[in-house]
Amino acid sequence: MYLIAVAIAIVVLAMVTVGTPFFLKWLAEENILFTTVKEGTVKVIMRGGSLDRFLMSFSGYHLNDPSNRSQYKADQPEWEVLYHGKDNPHEFTGEGDDYYDNRPALLKYLGLYWVGWPWANSIYVYAFEWNETYTKQESGEEKVLPRAEATDFIYVADFTYAIVTEGAETQDRLPTDELTLVTLAVRNPYRALFSGEDWMRRVTAAINRHVRTFVGERDFQDLISTKKLTEFSAPIIALTDTLPDDKENDPPRGLRGRYGVEIRTADLQTIELSGEAKQEHQAAATRVYVAEQEAKATLLAGEATAKVVEMMGEKEASALRARLEVIKEHGEAGMTLAQLDAMQESSKGAGNTIIWANSPFVPLAEALNIKGKGGGK
Repeated sequence: MYLIAVAIAIVVLAMVTVGTPFFLKWLAEENILFTTVKEGTVKVIMRGGSLDRFLMSFSGYHLNDPSNRSQYKADQPEWEVLYHGKDNPHEFTGEGDDYYDNRPALLKYLGLYWVGWPWANSIYVYAFEWNETYTKQESGEEKVLPRAEATDFIYVADFTYAIVTEGAETQDRLPTDELTLVTLAVRNPYRALFSGEDWMRRVTAAINRHVRTFVGERDFQDLISTKKLTEFSAPIIALTDTLPDDKENDPPRGLRGRYGVEIRTADLQTIELSGEAKQEHQAAATRVYVAEQEAKATLLAGEATAKVVEMMGEKEASALRARLEVIKEHGEAGMTLAQLDAMQESSKGAGNTIIWANSPFVPLAEALNIKGKGGGK
């Protein structure tokens, strides 16, 4: 009986040992007690309605957590994303990410983070709207995909967003639509999420303002043929440090200072006429294309006709030379043969009637002083 009890205890213990990781991961998927954090992102832990702390998974970086005095840098903003890798500018000497990760070993092994008791702590969820792009498999055309959903994380690694500018007017008064791809990195999740403004909307507004100015200073043909991309990209990247409505010598300044966001790259992907102007432009382009094709067809037909005439002329000249050689070789007999050939050729076709009068070849041969072998003096 004792041995049976021991065996049952061992089985139960084994089941608990094996099942515990799966159970903990299930809890993490539901954000109960534990959670997971995708590489390059941050999650926010709330206590009631107030911020408790941030959880970040980003290789080579850690957050400037004011509660962790051994890693905190007083000369940097709280919750700033700080690089601690090789040649970092903050004089961090810790080796590897584990040094900056104070989770228990089991949680590290399972890839889990402690959230807190459900009645006290929760994961912050917020509404987020943004645009992404995707490529249509059928045509290879790049299309914009608007997204809007509740999310429980924010990217701190580089992530590319699509900014759509509609109805920007060119210098020659044409309405246009632009697609700009920008790579953003959140450098301070606290400022991005709790500054009191929608950071994505502020970034979009600042970029749209620049795009409209850029487009308004150029004609449409200049825009679609321009190669000076730095004229477009550099001022957008500079928004990281300075915004047009910044107050001079009054920090915080720029997108990074005010919303914790850095613009890494900015590329103007497409410029198209918008609305009715686009339809009219497409119709005009179609008319031009059709006219060009018709002109090419007419030219080719003319060249073909000229080539046929040229070939027919060469053939007739060659035939005439052959006839004259026959006349020269055979005298009057050759003349008669040539006449018969001409009659045969002329008789082709329905309704043709041949009326033979004087031979036209005899005077021609006499004019050329042609003498046959059996004639002449």
